[in-house]
Formats: sequence, C-alpha cells, structure tokens
Amino acid sequence: MEEKMLSKNGIPVYSMTNKASHGFFISMFLKAGCMYEKAEENGITHFLEHAAIRNVNKLMGYKLYRELDRYGLEFNATTYSEMVQFYISGASEHFKIAAEMISRILSPIVLERDELEAERARIKAEIREASDKNTLAFYGAEAEWQDTSLAQLIAGTLGSVSRVTLRKLESYRKSVYNKDNIFFYVTGNVDNDNLSYLTDIIGEYDLSDGEAHTNKAPVPKSFMRRTRIIRVKNADFTKIRYSFDVDMSLVSHAELDLLYDIVLRGYNSDFFIELSENKGLFYDLGGALERYSNVALFSFSYELKESKLYEAAEMTMNLLKRYTEVPQDPDRCMKAGYVDNAYLLLDDPRELSFTFAYDNHILGLGYADIDQRREAYASITPERLCEVARMIFRPENLTVTLKANKNRIDIPRLEKIIFGE
Repeated sequence: MEEKMLSKNGIPVYSMTNKASHGFFISMFLKAGCMYEKAEENGITHFLEHAAIRNVNKLMGYKLYRELDRYGLEFNATTYSEMVQFYISGASEHFKIAAEMISRILSPIVLERDELEAERARIKAEIREASDKNTLAFYGAEAEWQDTSLAQLIAGTLGSVSRVTLRKLESYRKSVYNKDNIFFYVTGNVDNDNLSYLTDIIGEYDLSDGEAHTNKAPVPKSFMRRTRIIRVKNADFTKIRYSFDVDMSLVSHAELDLLYDIVLRGYNSDFFIELSENKGLFYDLGGALERYSNVALFSFSYELKESKLYEAAEMTMNLLKRYTEVPQDPDRCMKAGYVDNAYLLLDDPRELSFTFAYDNHILGLGYADIDQRREAYASITPERLCEVARMIFRPENLTVTLKANKNRIDIPRLEKIIFGE
C-alpha cells in the first residue's frame, strides 16, 4: 500500500516499503524539463541537475564521492522532458546518511564561477558526444511536436548552455523548487523512523512560491490531423520512423502499454518475427512510448537496406492493419509482465520507486497498491485492444520521417504504400 507523509514546508513523501528487502531507494522528483522551458532557456533543467549534485559535493566539503564509496551508496540523476529524478540507494542501515545527502539537493546553488564553468564544459561534452541533433529521433520529434517545447533537446544546445549564468540558474531553481513541483518516493526496507527522519530534514528547507507544472503536453496544431507527407533528410543509410498520435482521453495508459508490447516488445512480436527473423529486413526494431496525461506518441523505427524499404513499409502497414481487424488471442495480450509478475516489483526497489512515482504522481493514475495496478491490466480484453488499435493506427495520426539518399528514394511510391493514396 502506498503511504504518504507531508513535510512542514509542504513536500509530499510517498512510500511503498518491503521488510524483506535488504536495501532502500530514495527518489526526489522535480516536475521540470524542456516541456516547460522557453526556447531561450532550453537545457537549463538539465544544467540544474548537474549543478545540484556538484553543489551537494561542495556543501559536504567536497567529500560526497568519498562518502558514497565509504557507505556503498549510489547517487545520481536523470533529466526527462517533463521531470528530473534524483536518486540514492544502498543498504538499509545507511538510510539516514543517504537521506541527508539527497536532501541537500534542495539547497541554494553556492557554486563559484570556476565550478560552474567546469560543469558547463562537461555538459557541452555530453551534448557533443550524444549528437542527438543528428538522429532520426530528433528529426522525427521536430515533425511530430513541430514548434512546441517538446521539439527541443532535453540537454539543450551548445548555444543555450553557454548562456546559463549562476544568477539565471539560481533564479530558475527558486522558481521550480516549490511544494507543487517536488515530491519524494521511498521504497525498500525502510521503517517509520527512517521516513519521519527524511520528512523532517527536507521540511527545514525554504521553498519559494512558483508555478505548479502539470503533466499536460503542448499539442501541435496538426495533432491527429497529419499531412500524410513523408519528410526526408539526406543520409548515407536508410532508416524509417513511424509515429502515431494518441489522444489519452480515449485510451488508458494500461491499454497503451499492452498494445505497444504486443506490437514491439514481445518475443512473439509479429514485427520482429515476420520482418526480422523470417525476412531479414532489419536486425533491430526500436520503439518508444512518449506519454503525457493528455496525449502520447507511439513510435518505432528500423534501419535497413535501401532496396528493402518498400517491402518493409508494405509489411509494416499490413501488420498494423491486422491489429485493427482481428483481436489477439488472450495469451498474446502481453499481460504477464503486469499481472503474473506484478509482485516482482517488490523485489526491485529501484523499479518500484520509478513505476509508482511516475504512474501515480507524474501521470496521476492513482493506484493505491500493486493489486490495483495489476487489475488495471488484467481487466483489458483482446476486443478492447483491437478497438484501441483502430483508434491509433490511422493515417491522420501518422507522421513518417526518413533518413536516406534523397536522390534514390521514390517518395510518392512510399507515400502510396504507407498512406494508401
């Protein structure tokens, strides 16, 4: 059962504990990211993630990493489009030490200019090495999200990162560090004394008033009214990306999970077996669900030989059509991971923490416990999944982007195969 405490400055501390575990996992979630950033500040949340951990090290007299090694703790963070997860984990006996470390994330930034410049250099190196702007995923996102904030890179650009100053960073920290944008989630072998200790120490930090960020994505004008035009970027390889718009007022997140898993993740996936194993059209099939409370994108891509592009596209559309016409056999509905294996989450404090924090307090699904989440998946019928497929796999929902040799691809032929025109 998920439980809740509230610090005196208004920060919620949620927990789902397991006495059989030998460790703990503490997460601090911050509702911030490129989805909420203006173009001129793109990447500042990711910069704050880096600076906040460096700031903890300074506040600890530059002994953070020595202490992490001493107590066998892991302390890290990840920035997403709509949130940052700071986390620390280790053996249960060291919970209070870890709680003190992660609570310092709430502190004002006290870095010196040379420390900020060192972190800036690291972030710029990360941006250069990732080369996200050169990927099909980024090219696709520009088309899918168009001129909204979600078309921006999470880490920002070399130019936007160059414009972050100490004053801007601290001002931004104050604006997003408020009780409506921050919550903690604790899992593993943790008792009430530990939870009270964490709640008490985070309650000592001052929080500024600021805007509450809701998990509602900006919706492009062409959402679910796509142009049926394939966008092509010149490249010396051939890779295609299909992305379908999803209106989350029409489907549940559990339904979307199962459909995605049927299509792309199962060992028995028709896509993998028919296009990869049987035909050898590609080796790897990549996919993603980018979801928010109001809308989502159901995307997948594969790289293949140029000469196989049209055959693969035709097979892709035929398979998607099959999901809209014929309900799956019950044993192919991919429920085992969510139903049969539901209680395995208790054996993995890291996964349990992210799953329930994300489902309940980012997406707002409100599962009281594992049983309730389990039932949400168990109750979905093959007929309902077929109906969901019909709502999603429609030409007006589809954005197709392609990296290939522009001079050798017959785009009208490909558009006719994919869009049926």
